[in-house]
Amino acid sequence: MKRPLLILLLCVIYFFSQGQTLTVSMPTITATVGQVVYIPVKLTGASSSGVPISSANIQITYDTAVLHYDTLTNFYAGTPQNQWFFSGYDGHVSANWLHPTLGTLAIPDNTTLYEIQFTYKGGNSPLNFFVNEFTNAAYDLIPTTPVNGAVNAPLVFHLVTFKVDMSRENITSSGVHLAGSFNNWSYTQTPMTLGPNSIYEATVSVQENATHQYRFVNGNTVSGLETVPASCGVVNGSGQYDRQITVPNHDTTYSPVCFSMCSHCPASVTVTFRADMQNETISPDGVHVSGTFNNWNYAQNPMTPNGTIYETSMTMDEGTYMEFRYANGISAAQAETVPGACALNGNRYFTVPAHDTVMTSYCFGSCTPCGTVAHYSHVTFKVDMITQNISPNGVHIAGTFQGWNPGSTPMVNTVDSVFSYTDSLLTGTSVQYKFINGNSDAGYETVPFSCAVNGSRTLLVPANDTIIRLVCFSACDTCILTGSGEPMQDDFSLSQNFPNPSTGVTNIRYKIGQPGFLKLALFNTMGQLVSVLMNEPCEPGSFNQPLNTNGLSTGIYYYQMTWTGQTGATIKSKTMIVN
Repeated sequence: MKRPLLILLLCVIYFFSQGQTLTVSMPTITATVGQVVYIPVKLTGASSSGVPISSANIQITYDTAVLHYDTLTNFYAGTPQNQWFFSGYDGHVSANWLHPTLGTLAIPDNTTLYEIQFTYKGGNSPLNFFVNEFTNAAYDLIPTTPVNGAVNAPLVFHLVTFKVDMSRENITSSGVHLAGSFNNWSYTQTPMTLGPNSIYEATVSVQENATHQYRFVNGNTVSGLETVPASCGVVNGSGQYDRQITVPNHDTTYSPVCFSMCSHCPASVTVTFRADMQNETISPDGVHVSGTFNNWNYAQNPMTPNGTIYETSMTMDEGTYMEFRYANGISAAQAETVPGACALNGNRYFTVPAHDTVMTSYCFGSCTPCGTVAHYSHVTFKVDMITQNISPNGVHIAGTFQGWNPGSTPMVNTVDSVFSYTDSLLTGTSVQYKFINGNSDAGYETVPFSCAVNGSRTLLVPANDTIIRLVCFSACDTCILTGSGEPMQDDFSLSQNFPNPSTGVTNIRYKIGQPGFLKLALFNTMGQLVSVLMNEPCEPGSFNQPLNTNGLSTGIYYYQMTWTGQTGATIKSKTMIVN
């Protein structure tokens, strides 16, 4: 009898440990100018006996014009001050704790871990969790929901409209619902209304700056919950993923996403595969294409001859990434050997676009059409690291062109925080890549979904030498920062030079929105400084800077505007061509 009871007890313990989620929160308070305020950072969601914590990493942001950071104080007795590493600077407070003997500490429910001491200077400042991480005995993250706070900022609510495309689903008789932390994960409380094109929507009122997890439901029970992909979700207490939003400071309508997908429902696209077999003796079994789309079945998709070109068409979903090879026969032994210059994992690769596509008929076992000579272009990659604490191991780039080795391809610091790397790549091939802060997998940037293909940046190598547009690390665009790390009002612009290409004098127009110090410089494709066009204080206004290109060699250059003022700095750049 004792053994079944023991098993039952272990099951109960396991159930509660797996379902454990935490909330880390700060309050909204009022203050008078000059007052010292104490902001408690509170941990809730644990049982009365506590949840075992092995480490904590808590980081928040605040407005330096409103609050002056003093220190952390009033630590929970179980985690005294000498066990914490903490600091505050430039609108950012960071506090880290690790169990001193690498064990765990059971922290009870409703525990104030510590208080952040500020001196209030006047105005309104949000207090937002930038990082909120707690780990268990195995150093795995414990699912944690942040609740942001503020000083002298009343609670503000906004209407948020969620939309989901159900065109690929069989809708249940109970309809479609929205469930999340804003309605206590009720599967019946928030029904969604059907609109045009199978789009369902629901609007809820939620607190500004609050972070919520949610999922769409086909029906009104837990069994109808969508499965959110890891690439656009946050892990929850059951080991699955939820969608997540942080409520902005205005009413918001989100674009519809496909049920159980990260973006809109993909279109059905016809893709035509083509292989030129003019240099091959065709197998009696014919020519086939095989890949991830047919589980590498070399006999499943025969290709039809049209002269020496063999082709076949398939219907695929837009955005689908695939790897494939052609086979002169029906077995893996008869598959082509794809040259490294156009291969990933030894295969050809392709991401389905939003339109019907006929692939180029490359020669069997080659990166180019039959009878042609491979052409290579010099491609310069550039990344701005101004938002990062640069690793002592430097900045690297990795991608399909170098086997995704994070430590083999260093980038050169060309100017300020801009790093550059130039390589010779096969024209017409598709390249995927990422920048790395350091030289290991841990330093890979997170490429935003809006400019990523399978989580990476992508490039179709052009026929001419080119400089890829400068981007910010882990961003789709250039870096725009203020002193507090917040986005700057975009009243700084740099226009494309005119005329372009240039054979004499070209004009560079720019706009300055605030007084500050302006530097305008010209660089070559290797990132080397060619000339400084301007380096002096500048008042707000619109300006034109002429540039005489007669003394420059024919080729591609880029010009960069760096503005520095009291509220921060911004960098913008564009390319130009000299004939």
